[in-house]
Amino acid sequence: MFKGFVLSAFILLISCSLSLAEQPWMSASWTKEFCSYWNEHLQTTMAEWSKYNVNKEKGYKTIAFYRQDCNPKIISEVEIKNENGKAVCIYGGAQKDPHPEFTMYATTQNWKSLAAGNFGFMNIGMFSKMTFIGSKGEAMQFIAPFKAFLIGLGKVPYSESCP
Repeated sequence: MFKGFVLSAFILLISCSLSLAEQPWMSASWTKEFCSYWNEHLQTTMAEWSKYNVNKEKGYKTIAFYRQDCNPKIISEVEIKNENGKAVCIYGGAQKDPHPEFTMYATTQNWKSLAAGNFGFMNIGMFSKMTFIGSKGEAMQFIAPFKAFLIGLGKVPYSESCP
């Protein structure tokens, strides 16, 4: 009886540990968790950006991102919709939008630096540490929310293994 209890407790402990394991950074499963983080911490910060120049056919904006030193290249995305004056993450996971408004990629080391808020003098380092595809004018117009997004990438626990 006691051995059965110990074995059951051990199995429960292992299963809990596996479910709480950190996901590979920028993997589809990690991005789903980042979407939840967004909805708790970035809805107000990103609100003005989320309603700026929205593709009327889609009705939301997409930010795609990946770690360029991971092979194969796994692209994840968040889809953001302005709802009641807030920027709501309606999807976080594997890329499904063939035409994201923004695509960003960098090495893991550079992502870590950006997520730590190391943007350099007048934010110039931000664009030298990553490749950015999309409207740089829009990103600069909304530089404070954009920086909050980058710092937010470091707030959700992750493992450094490649997705």
